[in-house]
Amino acid sequence: MGFAGRPFMFFAVAVLGCSAGIALTGPASADVVPPETAPAAAPRPDDGASAKSRAIRVEARLRVGEELDLGAAGRSVGDQFVFSGDLTPAEGGGERVVGRIGGFCVITDLERNAGQCTSTAVLPEGQITVQGEQTGIPVPVPVVNAITGGTGEFRRAHGQVTQRVLTPATWQLTFELSDVRPHRTEDGRGPAEAPTPVRPSFPGK
Repeated sequence: MGFAGRPFMFFAVAVLGCSAGIALTGPASADVVPPETAPAAAPRPDDGASAKSRAIRVEARLRVGEELDLGAAGRSVGDQFVFSGDLTPAEGGGERVVGRIGGFCVITDLERNAGQCTSTAVLPEGQITVQGEQTGIPVPVPVVNAITGGTGEFRRAHGQVTQRVLTPATWQLTFELSDVRPHRTEDGRGPAEAPTPVRPSFPGK
């Protein structure tokens, strides 16, 4: 069963915070040699002013949308909807693909037409994970779900995403992210600064 069947409505996509370090020092006496102390830790390159908030507005164009009739025949608790598709700019982007999205929803309340949904938006800067309840199944209604985390620039992300279903296969998504940070490698370098890997050499090669 696909989009032509019972249309489900769910969702799929991250972020603001900062930290600071304070070093305290006291005056050293001219007659007393101050005890040896460990050097102060350097601030992490992704701390402080580099953290920011960000809004991302995209449309999800579903390519896969399958309803799984599990358990008892017909609509029942535990039935699932599995989806995936492309992300395009919400305004003026045409059909240009800027990412992808995938996830699933599990029906938990037949009386309220509600289900628990989990999805992942994949963007060039990293991934954004989303989770929450969606109501109005099978009649789509606007919903706000939680951003639960991410990777890359969104690795400390939190916030919320608003979803409005334009058609069963086209969703409008607005990610309101806090604590978004430029991606850094373990040595503190940005992607453009990361050293180029050196191919290992072997004796006799």
